Amino acid sequence: MSFLSALNGDIKKVFSWVGSPKGQAVISAVEVGVEAAFPAADGAIALLNTWGTEIFKVEAMGEAAAATPGDATNTQKAAAVLNVVTPQVIAFAQQYKLPAPTAATMATINTALVTALNALTGTKAAA
Repeated sequence: MSFLSALNGDIKKVFSWVGSPKGQAVISAVEVGVEAAFPAADGAIALLNTWGTEIFKVEAMGEAAAATPGDATNTQKAAAVLNVVTPQVIAFAQQYKLPAPTAATMATINTALVTALNALTGTKAAA
């Protein structure tokens, strides 16, 4: 079951909350706190925001196409997300003189982010 499945197709409520003044205030407060504690986190926060947005977008497309968890579409969804975020992650690494991540590292991070989103919605990640 994907994290959007747990919302019973009501993704509009999630995006409405995120876009609402209360949702934006919560998100901003968390980001301000992290940035205050870790000033160098600005770029990482922007990257994670982009990555999370891409996961939501691709997952919503998969839900719309009635993709079933555990089949090849999960691999296709991960590939779609990674195709968008990998160049941004590499640019981030170069900007901060970090080693470029490997494809395996990128896949591990993507899986962790999807698992975190699943945990936030009380669902279980597809095996």
